[in-house]
Amino acid sequence: MHPRSYWLGTASALACLLLSGAAHASFIANFHENLNAGNNSVFIFGAEGTTGTVTGNDGFNQNFAIDNTGVYTLALGSRGREMTDSGVKNNLSLLVESADPISGLALNRAGFSTDMTTLLDLEGLSRDYRVLAVPSVNSSAFGSGSQMSVTATEDNTTVTITPKSISGLADGVPVQVTLQKGESIFYESGTGGDLSGTRVQSDKDVAVFAGNECTQVPIGTVACDHMIQQQFGVENFDTEFLVAETPFAGTAKDLVRVIAAEDDTDVFINGVLVGTIDAGEVLQVDNVGNSKITSDKPVSVGQFMRGVGGTRSTGDPAYALIPSVDQLLDAYSFTTPVGGEAFSQNQLNIAIAAGDAASLKLDGVAVDTSGFTLLDGILYGSIAVGTGPGVVEADNPFLATISGFDNADSYLTPIASAFSPGVSPPPPPPPPPDGVIPLPASVLLLGGALGSFGGLGAWRRRRNKT
Repeated sequence: MHPRSYWLGTASALACLLLSGAAHASFIANFHENLNAGNNSVFIFGAEGTTGTVTGNDGFNQNFAIDNTGVYTLALGSRGREMTDSGVKNNLSLLVESADPISGLALNRAGFSTDMTTLLDLEGLSRDYRVLAVPSVNSSAFGSGSQMSVTATEDNTTVTITPKSISGLADGVPVQVTLQKGESIFYESGTGGDLSGTRVQSDKDVAVFAGNECTQVPIGTVACDHMIQQQFGVENFDTEFLVAETPFAGTAKDLVRVIAAEDDTDVFINGVLVGTIDAGEVLQVDNVGNSKITSDKPVSVGQFMRGVGGTRSTGDPAYALIPSVDQLLDAYSFTTPVGGEAFSQNQLNIAIAAGDAASLKLDGVAVDTSGFTLLDGILYGSIAVGTGPGVVEADNPFLATISGFDNADSYLTPIASAFSPGVSPPPPPPPPPDGVIPLPASVLLLGGALGSFGGLGAWRRRRNKT
């Protein structure tokens, strides 16, 4: 049993609240139209006995309670709550809330066309996004192309969208939309389009999701797959990333897409310059294995699993945004899909400093890293995990993403990050500025319990927004 894993029941509910702050206990779940019909589910995980509510603006209201499995499955049925009408507001988003720490995953489990995204804590949301979506196949047989949605967290939220390839809108000409709390607007590109580079700015925090109805990675490699990933705000773009290649890829490795926040951004892979891009532009690099990606200005990095029609032996296209090196954690509480939506194989994808490898543990048991690959002081490898929850930890921060595989089907998503830890143990608060005398820990904890200054989570939020 992991001594720091709140949701395995090793800390009291009060301690969870003190360490997390109430803002950690909420997230938004969106689903976009999939070319194939499949069951949509939200997996909510945390400590046994954790309760909460799931609500939607259309009157959806359901209570949940996490049992001794550590996971609650909210089954929404075939095509449940999928957004389908481009340029039209809708009330299909779900708000999941609890008084105790929780994490969430949104899974669209369609045969041969599955994907899943980790759901960000509300305090991890932003007011400025540059969308990293997925290019589309130029054929209506693959659906309506690249997709994105924007959801408000407060009433009377003004959203300014500067489009790139949004169907019916002129590129580069800003449009304004006013959304109420829980209300969303959904956009598609149409066949052959790519919404990447679309900018979303707002006067209050919003959640943004992006992906594709069903596309190939890369274009021309079968088969197509649905993709969706909740987006990171520009404030969480950064300059150093580790990418751990996904299992079963064969000789043709993953595809990477990098989007810039500023003009004249140089991007390097393992120290080699691979391109220079301007704000909102995307650099795409194919056949990227284990690697370190760096840039001289902030970027966001997406990792894309290639289709099974290439050298991949199992799986199919899937998409994950990668937290930066400064956003990694030293312990991750995770779950795979469970029940009828479970996958036959699940893998943790790891990148860890060689000096920390001996401390790497899965559910309290040391991990054998002898088969990992060493590159520039970093060990890269994958760990097979069973169905359901678990904890992976080390002495110092490391990268951990999670992936699942079935016949021509897969998912890939980050687990947690410093700006959105969910139920994973959060990083410590930053040191106080020079000349500021820190308050005693007991005072800080009391402030967190009472919600003063937003709790410890607000310390982390202020650090990330400076």
